[in-house]
Amino acid sequence: MNGFADAVRSRLTPSCLVDGVDSIDKGKCGASLAEAPHPRVIVDLDETGSPRGPTNVKCDFLFFAGPGWVAPIEIKDGEPNVAQATKQLQAGAKAAESLVPHGLATEFRPVLVSKSLRRHKRNELRDVVVEFRGSRERIRRLACGDPLTEVLGTS
Repeated sequence: MNGFADAVRSRLTPSCLVDGVDSIDKGKCGASLAEAPHPRVIVDLDETGSPRGPTNVKCDFLFFAGPGWVAPIEIKDGEPNVAQATKQLQAGAKAAESLVPHGLATEFRPVLVSKSLRRHKRNELRDVVVEFRGSRERIRRLACGDPLTEVLGTS
């Protein structure tokens, strides 16, 4: 591991960590982790011990990878409600803020994975941002099954 991944992992309960997988999925949709940066830490926010309680608004996963990638990820089987997905991703960003030690450089990418997105939803998605430590980033959309690297810009 490296300092970034180790620092994040040390702040988490092992029961919410997802290790040794080639993709992350919810229902019939997911994202491929092929070629995704290493070392990495993936947090399933629906699992016991995650930094968001069972009744809190949250996204599906938090993805952290060396040297400083931070990506809250929300996965939807069908066409998403953009306002709801934005709230879930913002809650994920807030959880990530508590896990990444201050002073470490990060690349932040909120990601929405979905099967379909009509034109008006794509336009709506272009107008929303998620904040992480004072920076504002547009939500990146990924089609089900596509590699996460498409929105990280690491491929």
